[in-house]
Amino acid sequence: MKSTRILLALVLVGALAAGAIVTSGCSSKNVVAKVNGDAIDASALDSQIEQLKTSYPNMFTGADGEGRLIDMKTRLLENLINQKLIDQAAKDKGIKVSDADIQKQIDTLKSRFSDQAQFEAALKSSGMTVESLTAQLRQQAINTKLQDMLVSNAEVTPAEIKAYYDKNKVQFTQKAQKRASHILFKSTDKATATKVLKEIKAGTITFAAAAKKYSTDTVTKDKGGDLGWPSGTSYVPEFQAALDKLKKGEMSGLVQSTFGYHIILVTETRPAKQQSLAEVTTQITQIIQSQRKAEAYQKFLDDLRTKAKIEILVEELKGAATAGGSTTTTATQ
Repeated sequence: MKSTRILLALVLVGALAAGAIVTSGCSSKNVVAKVNGDAIDASALDSQIEQLKTSYPNMFTGADGEGRLIDMKTRLLENLINQKLIDQAAKDKGIKVSDADIQKQIDTLKSRFSDQAQFEAALKSSGMTVESLTAQLRQQAINTKLQDMLVSNAEVTPAEIKAYYDKNKVQFTQKAQKRASHILFKSTDKATATKVLKEIKAGTITFAAAAKKYSTDTVTKDKGGDLGWPSGTSYVPEFQAALDKLKKGEMSGLVQSTFGYHIILVTETRPAKQQSLAEVTTQITQIIQSQRKAEAYQKFLDDLRTKAKIEILVEELKGAATAGGSTTTTATQ
């Protein structure tokens, strides 16, 4: 379930920030822009549009559909230009990301699914492929390394932490939460799920033992199905709806979701409360450090654009170069 949120996040980030496929030998009619002489292939832009159409089929329909399409293409090209500038800067600074590092991230994502088929189905439903996921993870890793290079994790003072806490107390109001365990069965294995549910109710087997024996969730099964405390985002809708109805110690019936059949048990609950400064000091430190990196990254990108030669080769997309830089606009067929 958490893996779905990760993939969706990647889709949203990738749809607006994926790197361009650059081929120096392509003809001008296949190039939408050049950044310091490096070409951005039209296929890089087209693939992102197709990805959006897969995720949001009605995005470009209706009377103003064509206008929205041009606007989105302009925004996407703007981000492709930015990413090209970052790639160039990263290369100049010797920043590299190994294939092994990217594969490790992909393997971590895969581990959240019961099998390869489910992982591929999630990718397909999001309009992605393993290749596009790999490209997006690589771009994100490059961006992260560049940010770390621009700003080290300099000390955040206690005064800065307290000031942030006092200004953002609502952000640190912890909602009432439920800690749950679950046993996951494949969608084709309802019979086993029904049998195990009956055995748990009869006391023939404990919930934890059943999770270790039967659950297809490889991340939680050896922990008796424990999902831990929620990280702040909801589970898939069917799971969350069932969880909302349960009290501490109560167990659900079979709950069907896109992952298969679940049996859910609420193991702990905690009431809403205002978190103290001491409880969130580490979190605030990370937030402030992230803000510093984001600000430095944006300034660095703005400087790159100011110095860059950006050529837009499609008239209707020339707005993508308005953020700065030396710009030439050339209309093509």
